[in-house]
Amino acid sequence: MTNSLQDLIDASIFISTEYQARLAELVGTSEWNVDFTSQSLDFETTPPLSLKPHLLGTESENRGTWIWSWQQLGYFPDSVVSAAIQARETGERDGLAELTTDELPLSESLARRLTLATKTISGLYAHYPLPAGAGVRAWTLLEGAELTLEAPTYKGIGRVIAKTLQSEEVHNQVLAVDSYAQQRGFHIAWDTEATAVLTATDGALRLWFDEGRISGIEQAEPQVGPEVLEQCAAAAAQRRESLAALRAEIERVAAAEAAAQNAQREQEAAERAAARAEAEAERAVEIAEHAPVAETEVPGVESTENLYPADEAPFDQEPAEHAEPGLVTVETLPGEYEAEETEQARVYTDESIGAEQPEYETVEASAEYAEEPVAAEAAAEQPVEVEQEAAEYEEQHVEPIRNAGAAPDLQAEHEEAARREQEEAARREAEQPKKKGFFSRFFGL
Repeated sequence: MTNSLQDLIDASIFISTEYQARLAELVGTSEWNVDFTSQSLDFETTPPLSLKPHLLGTESENRGTWIWSWQQLGYFPDSVVSAAIQARETGERDGLAELTTDELPLSESLARRLTLATKTISGLYAHYPLPAGAGVRAWTLLEGAELTLEAPTYKGIGRVIAKTLQSEEVHNQVLAVDSYAQQRGFHIAWDTEATAVLTATDGALRLWFDEGRISGIEQAEPQVGPEVLEQCAAAAAQRRESLAALRAEIERVAAAEAAAQNAQREQEAAERAAARAEAEAERAVEIAEHAPVAETEVPGVESTENLYPADEAPFDQEPAEHAEPGLVTVETLPGEYEAEETEQARVYTDESIGAEQPEYETVEASAEYAEEPVAAEAAAEQPVEVEQEAAEYEEQHVEPIRNAGAAPDLQAEHEEAARREQEEAARREAEQPKKKGFFSRFFGL
């Protein structure tokens, strides 16, 4: 029974070395292609080799974290993440935070250490890191009949132990050797805490320990016969089958969790869509409230459009008695305006209509002058210089008259304000760091 992450690493360190050597013989440096949907990792070897990958997680150098594949279930098939969930279940049972925290800050060899620990838990002893680009590597455990090892020999056991101790830091070497014997299927007999005999089909080795660390190795006499060795091999195979059956059970747990997480994600997506629709509806109402009001008929007020019938036009009247053809006069209306002594009246004659400059005459607004026509020759006596100076003054100082009756386009103004508000919101959103989705974080996209 292990009680730390390092114990799990030590328990698989020797058998991992042997399986990695076997994998290197099979694939070497050949190209590969992975499809997690069909759970296949294909190597372009001769003949082609296809293994079953179990995705544990990814390490991202740019992000600086490790993310377990079970962080959000439903993105991969249940069998792909089953080994990772096995590690999580063990971490929950033994209180190992490294196996139960979905995202961990990277430290030296963290991804490899987590992979080695999961080998002990899952019974899958070969691993392959898949480069995914942008400083991201997806770590997988591999399964396949091609990886099956031959029966152990004492020479092969000796080479594996020697090679591992040269390249790896094994903290608990007693635990490592004992676990290697159980996983590989050879016999181990402890004489004392300082020595152990490892018996295989072709011979035996004696290991010497000094304060828990291997200090010597030599050939020894076998301690058991073939029948016991067969039992050891059967026990190792049974152990691997038990771990595989546990993975199959975990796949059902993963399927249930994935369904629950998918339902929750769909609900959250629907709530976000409803919130967006509500916000858009409120914005539409606000714009409508500030839009210009169309002209409508007011009850009780008669429209001026049909105020005068066609046969009763307001100007279809008999001319005044004093009116003469070709002469139009402007008179002072009776009432309060009679107090004014004089008024400027504009006179139009037949000769002045259509002329380039209208002819003006100053007359007193009295009945005496209103009844007498004014000759056009009097207007012609106006000084030309005065008219030219007035025209030049107007050209230099009088600004073009604006159309004072044009109403402001309120709808266009509100549309422009809404556009500026959307641009400002987009700018603020772009300035804020966005939370990446699972695939973006997992594969460093």
